Amino acid sequence: GNTTGGTDIAVGTGDDITFADSSKAIFGAGSDLQLYHSGSHSFISEAGTGDLYIGASNNIALMNAAFSENKLLATTDGALKLYYDGSQKLATFSGGVSVTGTVASDGLSMGDGDIATFGNSNDLQIYHDSNNSYIRDAGTGNLYINANELRIGNADNSKDYIHGNNGAEVKLYYNNAQKLATTSTGIDVTGTVVSD
Repeated sequence: GNTTGGTDIAVGTGDDITFADSSKAIFGAGSDLQLYHSGSHSFISEAGTGDLYIGASNNIALMNAAFSENKLLATTDGALKLYYDGSQKLATFSGGVSVTGTVASDGLSMGDGDIATFGNSNDLQIYHDSNNSYIRDAGTGNLYINANELRIGNADNSKDYIHGNNGAEVKLYYNNAQKLATTSTGIDVTGTVVSD
């Protein structure tokens, strides 16, 4: 049967309250908060129209059943940490998030003026300033673009500007028509050479 009303149930030290599978501990006039085990899984359900709040004076930890391994740790006035197999992989901090390991993503979207930086001194920078796009080496070294076949062309990849092949020629184009190519003995020009 059901126990309803405002009567408190006193349970002695070391005693348990046992519920059968699918029997619920229900709280609220509208049966809003429900705790139960279905026979296969355990549930904490906010079945009403409100939100489910979990509060703690200190930290909140979601752990394995043996309480030996963190899955999620929320620290008061501090980081929210996510774990994989007991190892921390993501943590929030005052400046954003810190990731341990590789980030796999379906995409990356950044606003105008936001800069993707690489290197300890932000040496390599990639960004768009609302008018133009930049790949900038702002450090003390060189900018290397390495490929066995390097093609630089227009935005929809329908025309080449420069085409370089590993161990062979580099070609220069005018409106997608080849005009100059390096050869093993010098250069090959298609068209007229105008020179001072």
